[in-house]
Amino acid sequence: MSDGGAATLALLQSCATLRDLHQVHAQMIKTQHDRSSFLAGKLVAFCSHRNLMDYALSVFAHTPSPGLFARNSIIHGYLQASSPHLALLFFASRPALPPNSHTFPLLFKACAHLHDLLLGKALHGHLLKIGFHSDLHAHTALLYLYASCGQVISARKLFAVSPHGDCIACWNAIISGLVKGGRSKEALELFYELLGMECRHRETPLEADEITIVSALAACTDLGALDSAKWIHEYALKNEVRVNVCVGTALVDAYAKCGSVDLARRVFDEMPERNVMSWTVMIRGLAMFGQGREALALFSKMVSEGGAPDDVTFVGALSACTHSRLVDEGRRIFDSMGKCFNVSPKMEHYGCMVDLLSRVGLLKEALDLIESMPMKPDAALWGSLLSACRRNPSHLELAEYVAGRLMEIEPYNDATYVLLSNIYGYHNRWEDVGRIRTWMKARGISKTPGCSSVELDGVVHEFIVGDKSHPDIEEIHAMVEEIEMKVVEMGHVVDTSEVLLDIEEHEKMNALMLTVRN
Repeated sequence: MSDGGAATLALLQSCATLRDLHQVHAQMIKTQHDRSSFLAGKLVAFCSHRNLMDYALSVFAHTPSPGLFARNSIIHGYLQASSPHLALLFFASRPALPPNSHTFPLLFKACAHLHDLLLGKALHGHLLKIGFHSDLHAHTALLYLYASCGQVISARKLFAVSPHGDCIACWNAIISGLVKGGRSKEALELFYELLGMECRHRETPLEADEITIVSALAACTDLGALDSAKWIHEYALKNEVRVNVCVGTALVDAYAKCGSVDLARRVFDEMPERNVMSWTVMIRGLAMFGQGREALALFSKMVSEGGAPDDVTFVGALSACTHSRLVDEGRRIFDSMGKCFNVSPKMEHYGCMVDLLSRVGLLKEALDLIESMPMKPDAALWGSLLSACRRNPSHLELAEYVAGRLMEIEPYNDATYVLLSNIYGYHNRWEDVGRIRTWMKARGISKTPGCSSVELDGVVHEFIVGDKSHPDIEEIHAMVEEIEMKVVEMGHVVDTSEVLLDIEEHEKMNALMLTVRN
């Protein structure tokens, strides 16, 4: 590379603003350095890394001979921007550029995000055909793909024939893939197997690294497995696993979501370094447990220390307002997003505001906000407002309007019909309740059975409505009945408004008790 090219590269790497980028790009065009595949590739990578995808595509299109590095940079940029479908479309639109060992891991990750196993298998075949199957990055990305798509047996078989042996990167790929695919219980079991706690086929068990710990903690978070999270924390400290920003953030998230917000705060306060996500998970953890003012104080501290809240942080701050019903604070934070932080409100932020306004009974303001949105409101927003109508049954006309909008978006979602039935039942409009049931039956819609889980001695027990397969089900039912009797003796009044039957009050109570036991 010439001295001029080296100087251009140095200027590009020093760009701090979009204006700087435009000036460097103009200089590249003037000196014809934009025709260099190497420098053009660096420019594409710079833009892609900063989510300037339109700019990156324009540079790519005007480069005479864009190389594989530029093509891979755009694919990577789309993945960073949570647009895996665009990553795959871009790859398919450039057949003249064959994939290399850096391309396949990106493509497998895109397929994993989309849960597109069929395309993933086709790419796997292509990988074998051109001979990149021994590349570690491609191999681990393939393991992640199969695990995240629920193909555990296929992932195990692929793992067994791995040319890289029993390496920690392969274990990490399967564990994180299982978590991504919603199979956190299997992920946690595999983590324990890795440590040799349940499978001792190695003389010396492999040691988990930071990536393993983060994935295992994510599994605990999904399962609400507090004891397992504590054990993993102790393991990390005992085995001198570096508690970096990622591990610390995962610990804060796990403790908060598993119900121990005090432990989460302790870990957070002890972190020597924090990033935006660290602040965000702590803010959301406090919000989740009704500590709205503490969450907002932490948000203010983050800003005062120079932290730049992103869109996820604002979801946390607005959630804090929602859980603690801080309407004025919520309005102020929502308004400050664009004015003070240049963050455009997204669907999630509108959802938080609608939820906040609905919880305090400002249903008209919530409806006005929905109908003034720059984007089309999704089912979650309308559902939040309908739930509020259920809590405020006097808004029957509004409930019917909102339910109608929901049925247009999700005509087969049972929750809409059930909520509207509840509201009709509250008003003793049993003919309308019957009409809703007839609609559901005609459309083949049935209520999804509820599911809950509880961790006991490190084992997660799952319960589904009507499922009596648990070995201790009789003892569990007996305990539930005993609890029922005690809470009634203590003055608890059962809410019978959920029983959508035109029967006597004591019959409704018996029906509810029977439902609890099942």
